[in-house]
Amino acid sequence: MKKLILFTCVALMAIVSCKKENTASNTDICITATVHYGGDPLADGLGWILVTDNASGQYEVAENLDASFKTEGLMVDICYYKTDVDFICLCPPPVKKIVHLTSIKVH
Repeated sequence: MKKLILFTCVALMAIVSCKKENTASNTDICITATVHYGGDPLADGLGWILVTDNASGQYEVAENLDASFKTEGLMVDICYYKTDVDFICLCPPPVKKIVHLTSIKVH
C-alpha cells in the first residue's frame, strides 16, 4: 500500500512539473500595421517600417521583414517582440529598439 501511495505521488509530481509554457508568445505584441518606406537608411531615412498608429506617427522597425511584404501601404497583422538592439537613426529620444516579427500576414 505504501508503494502505491509513493508511486502515485511521484507520478502526480512528474505530470505537474512537465507543464509546457510558451513564454515567447505570452510576451508578443500583436497589432495591425501599415508597411511604409521611410527613405534610404544611407541617406538618413528609416528604411522599411511598420506604422502602428498613423495619428501619433508610432512605428516599429523589424529586423526580419520579408521582401514579399515590402509593399508601400500594405496593411498587415503582425506579432512581434522587442529586441535589445537599438535602432540607429537621427530620431528624437528615447532610442527605439528593433523588433523581431514572430508572425505577419496580409490584413
